[in-house]
Amino acid sequence: MVTDPVTDVKIVKQTSNLPTKDADVGNTGKQTVNKWKDFPEFTLLWITQAEHEANVTNFADTLGERNSTGGGRKEITQKLSDLDTDLDNGITSIKNFLVYKYKKSNAPSYYPQFGIERVGKNFILPRDRNKRLETFPLIIAATATHGYTDEKYNEAYWLAAKDYYTALMEQASAVDGTVSTKVGTKNELRKTIVKTHNALIKLLQANYPDTYRAVMREWGFQKEKY
Repeated sequence: MVTDPVTDVKIVKQTSNLPTKDADVGNTGKQTVNKWKDFPEFTLLWITQAEHEANVTNFADTLGERNSTGGGRKEITQKLSDLDTDLDNGITSIKNFLVYKYKKSNAPSYYPQFGIERVGKNFILPRDRNKRLETFPLIIAATATHGYTDEKYNEAYWLAAKDYYTALMEQASAVDGTVSTKVGTKNELRKTIVKTHNALIKLLQANYPDTYRAVMREWGFQKEKY
């Protein structure tokens, strides 16, 4: 119980009969599935115990697949971040080369040929990764045109970086698409499970008007655990 700081009225904090976290929804679902098996006389016109069990099983499987797939995205994101840092170092090397070859005042006029754009007071590669990907052909061509033969960030480096960046972007896109599909499936299953749980609670309240709170706990509806 808490006190409203404005009205100084005691407020009773209500806890839902149903969990909100996906993991808790799944765990509660497993308990209701097993308990419902013991009470075949409890029926709902729109869903059976077996269908509810299938939904709970599919929900757990989909949630696990989504978490597993999403976990792999972090590795790809880190690799892209590391490569972005190295590309930025390469562009710094190119800018230094252009200053040396064409003088500081003239160097910026050559930046667009390398895909370098102005952002505020800085000249950098685009931050957007799709746009950054589009700069590789420009950089590869410009390094040859201007005779840029840096030991590390030479034409061969940018050719290899282009292939690696493209592969990482494709992997990221594939993972994002898979995760999106899994999330959509998971959310639809969750809606049905929650609707079933609400119906089961009503059923227990109707059949146990005096002791339904204790019976609900037996079925896995435990407020203090959510």
